[in-house]
Amino acid sequence: MQDKRSPNTMRPIFVTIVLWLCSVALLFIIKNVIELYTGPVAETWIDLTLVLAAYLMFFLLAPLQSWIQRKAHKRARRHLNRNASDTEPRRSH
Repeated sequence: MQDKRSPNTMRPIFVTIVLWLCSVALLFIIKNVIELYTGPVAETWIDLTLVLAAYLMFFLLAPLQSWIQRKAHKRARRHLNRNASDTEPRRSH
């Protein structure tokens, strides 16, 4: 039997990868903008601050992922309940 991954198990991995890539891209954009106005930032306090921000984002990925997952489950439940109430026969009084 083949081991098939369901979309529900792949989605958290995908969300984690996207969050990580976005946070790294954001840090590089911030670094480039700072370098445009102040010059090179290698081995300065700005470089250290960006590295520490990246380190912090690494630990914030799990809470962000769980927050997004809770919101998605809540939205799915709400959508499921709305569809279930639409299919129920309505009683006239």
